[in-house]
Formats: sequence, structure tokens, C-alpha cells
Amino acid sequence: MLPSIPIDVREGNVVGTHLTIARLSVQGFRERLLADPKFLHRLAIEEAISITTTLLAQYERRKENFFEELDYVITDTVRGIVVDFFTVWLPAPTLSFLSYADDTAVPDSVDALKGLLKSIPDNAFQKNLVGKDWNISHRVASVIVGGVKLSSVGFISSIGTVAASNLLYAIRKLINPALVTDQRTKRSPILKTAAIYGCFLGTSANLRYQVELLVAVKNGPVNYIFCIANYLTNLFGHRLFIVSSTIRSG
Repeated sequence: MLPSIPIDVREGNVVGTHLTIARLSVQGFRERLLADPKFLHRLAIEEAISITTTLLAQYERRKENFFEELDYVITDTVRGIVVDFFTVWLPAPTLSFLSYADDTAVPDSVDALKGLLKSIPDNAFQKNLVGKDWNISHRVASVIVGGVKLSSVGFISSIGTVAASNLLYAIRKLINPALVTDQRTKRSPILKTAAIYGCFLGTSANLRYQVELLVAVKNGPVNYIFCIANYLTNLFGHRLFIVSSTIRSG
């Protein structure tokens, strides 16, 4: 039982877990930078587009209530930042010369899952690495797995955002009922909103970024055209989330 374990051992396990997470995070960045030196540049552009389109969509929806409901705006902006980070992170190509150092015993099912994920490319258009010969089946599987990952991110982040938004609304109503009289009086179901947004990320956002990784190697007008398309799809995604997560009466 946990109380019978000495406190120094328990604290050591917690510290060790944090160090493992930090090490894997650094290794994750290193692997992506080795495969794509412009990874951080791409991530910064995606986040800038995300913040801009989130604020525009929020202002379009809230209009004169934008600053009065700034806490909701900030909550949704944080959601957009997290989601777009994973939109770039998950399908980004990786290149590693070292295996993950992990002395922790894991179930066979986890090992099998890790082996499956390592057997397919990080995205549909990733170039074959040394010792890898990905065929069309592997690349289709990469798109499907990427869609499942992004759907999960969208579902979980949506639940967190809507729950936090509902909590903020309840607190505002408790503190100052007059302030929320003219604001939204009904919230859409959390699971419904999460399902809608998860489907959007797993399909539109997933396919868009798969293609973006292919276009990234091109120069000239194609890059500019895709940048505009990227901006518009981001704006649509944020609008979809805001509309599906808020219902105004009257």
C-alpha cells in the first residue's frame, strides 16, 4: 500500500517521472529538428495563425460583449494554442539515432502499440528513411492514425475548454448576476461539442496538415496559396467550435 512506502522513495519516484517526461520532451524536439530544421519556424507560424483566427472568430461571435467575456476568449485561445501545437507536433517527421531510454517495465500491449506506430511514417508524405520502405498501405495507415490522434486531442481539449467556460460563467453569475443577464443563457452539451470538434480535427485539420508537409518543400506561389488556405480553415475551425459550444437564447 502507498502509505507503507517511505516518503523519500515516493518523492523520488515523482521526481523521476518528471525527469523522464522532460527528457522525452527534449528528445521529441530534437528528433523533429533533425528531420525538419524548419520545425520551430513552422510551429511559430501555425500558432500565430491560431491566435489570430481565434480572436477574430471570438470577436465576430461576441461583438460588443468581447471584452465583457474576455475570460471566455482567453480560455478558448489557450485551447487553440494547445490544439495547434499538437496539430503540428503529431504528424511532424522525426529522425532518431537513439532509442528511447526507458527502464520502466511496460505491458506487452503498450510495446505492441509502440511497434505498430514505429512501423508507419509520421505523415503520409514522409520520405523513406534508411531501413524503411513504406508503401501506400503504410501511408494510408499514417493518415488514419494521425486522424485518431488529432480527434483525441480535439475531444479532450474541447471537454476541458467547455467545462472551464461553464465554470467561469457560473462564477460570474454568482458574483454579479446583472452582468450575465444579456449574455448566453444556455450552453450546448459538452460531449456533443467535443465530438463535433474532434471530428473536425481528425478530418479537416489532419488532412490539411498532411498536405501542408508536402507543400512545405515547394517554393513560390504554391506556398502563399496554401498559407491563405491554412488561415481560412483555421478560422472556420474556430468558428465551428465557438458556434457549437455557445447557444444564445432569444
